[in-house]
Amino acid sequence: MSAIDSKLLSQLAPQDYDGKEAQAGLRFAAMAKLYHTQLVASSIVANLAWIMVLNKLTDDAARWARPHIIELADGKVVWSNVDAFETAFKAHFCAVDDKKAALSKLVKLCKASHKLGTAKDYTANFNAIAARTPLSNEDKRARYVDGLPYKIQNEFAVTAHEVDTLEKAQKVALRMDQQLAERAEAMPKTKGWGRCGERVAADRRGPEERSCFNCGEKGHIQRNCKKPPQGQQAAASTATPPNPTPSSNPSTSDELVALRSQLKELSDRIAAVSLAKEKEGF
Repeated sequence: MSAIDSKLLSQLAPQDYDGKEAQAGLRFAAMAKLYHTQLVASSIVANLAWIMVLNKLTDDAARWARPHIIELADGKVVWSNVDAFETAFKAHFCAVDDKKAALSKLVKLCKASHKLGTAKDYTANFNAIAARTPLSNEDKRARYVDGLPYKIQNEFAVTAHEVDTLEKAQKVALRMDQQLAERAEAMPKTKGWGRCGERVAADRRGPEERSCFNCGEKGHIQRNCKKPPQGQQAAASTATPPNPTPSSNPSTSDELVALRSQLKELSDRIAAVSLAKEKEGF
């Protein structure tokens, strides 16, 4: 290998990668492809070139590389080309950011499920998100129980159930959720007014739809009623009817005048007869 080739290889060699940051993993994969291509071009066997690439990995990344190095040393073809290596490498290391995003989403789900939703919906969403996180089974179980709706957590607190695994915790939670739903369905329905909106709608009826509390007729309310209050109506119906007043009819007035004239004439006659009798007595 010439001095020029050695200098170029040292420049193309990727920096050590520990498997912790996805962005650094992307840079390593890109440089590893160039490095391997140049090594093979420099007459280095493909498997040995891959071993030289994998030796740049440290810590967690080195643990992933170790079984591949053993296979390469035995002469096995692990990756058919550099693109196959890049795909496998990114699938393992560069999904870390996705795992962090999934973990953040899982935290939000647990907080939101305390008061809303059912254990069935929560369990389905939890399993879908938790599968993309780096959490252990024990961590998943603990987070699942902490994120259950409060009504289910209360049941957990007052009952003795063995929930030492995620599967057991989910099985118990789903059974409790079903029991609570059946209990709520069996409760008697409340009578009386319906929902608040119905009461408000009833209070907002127009005057033409309301009935007067005084007379019972529709189209107005009590304060606009032209009829006397019910108490006064009852008193008026039981009171003694008033004496009839003389009619203002002209014919009736003439009859009264004639009657008065006759009474005056009769009175005058009686007075004259009384006077004549007194004179005879003398």
